[in-house]
Amino acid sequence: MVFSKRIKETLGVPKAKGFWQNAFRRFSHNKLAMVSLIIILLLALLCVIVPMLSQYSYSQPDFTGSLQTPNLKHLFGTDGLGRDLYVRSFIGGRITFEIAFAATVVVLLIGVLYGSIAGFMGGKIDSLMMRFVDVLYGVPFLFFSILLLTLFGQSLMLSFVAIAAISWLDMSRVVRGQTLSLKQKEFVEAAVIAGVGKWKIIIRHIIPNLMGVVVVYAALVVPNMIVLSAVLSFFGLGVMEPMTSWGLLISDGSQNMDSWWLLLFPAMLMTITLLAFAFVVNGLRDALDPR
Repeated sequence: MVFSKRIKETLGVPKAKGFWQNAFRRFSHNKLAMVSLIIILLLALLCVIVPMLSQYSYSQPDFTGSLQTPNLKHLFGTDGLGRDLYVRSFIGGRITFEIAFAATVVVLLIGVLYGSIAGFMGGKIDSLMMRFVDVLYGVPFLFFSILLLTLFGQSLMLSFVAIAAISWLDMSRVVRGQTLSLKQKEFVEAAVIAGVGKWKIIIRHIIPNLMGVVVVYAALVVPNMIVLSAVLSFFGLGVMEPMTSWGLLISDGSQNMDSWWLLLFPAMLMTITLLAFAFVVNGLRDALDPR
């Protein structure tokens, strides 16, 4: 082994690239996906930096400057309370990103573990776990969110819980289907014959081989979480004033169509983000599954 390695080094034979290196190379050659990724990172960075550096507060009213059109002083204009919409748009983006990414992490953790266990165990355990998923599918998302927020009150944490509690179901189904295919592979059968425990097989063999599917689905889940967060805020079930989110800003703007900038800028930022995620998802899919 060592001898053949030295021969290859002597002859100048290039090292074989791994799966993730090849995937990154294919993704980096997709210009649209790379530009979209840069846009997402730039927007996320602006959501952190802009509120910190701005001289205007996202929550402090200024009734003398209410409903100003976009100008050099207020780039996105001001709302009905005179608050700078530029700062509030990026604060809203920060809250939206926080909810979306936190919910995505929970969705992935629960969905991947639940789906891989159900698929690998099979039999009655699989049937019971999937029937539980079917029952949860029957619970309307908005009804569950309204019930949860009515019982415990509105807060950022409850918005996150309401979104994550239902959204892992699709992930578990996807992972279960892939696990049913993987557990028929030779390396899994060899691990079973060698006496490796079922939990170790799931953690060390099944889940690592699902990462390609999980990465693509994770990139798809984030924009879905952004939309769900916006839907909750639009119906007044998300974050509360003076804190804001893109959904809440869009809701406020839709109620005051005469002041067009109140709706235009938050909706534009959200649309750009969702489009960028769509192109990143397409790029990841092509990179991880070139066939």
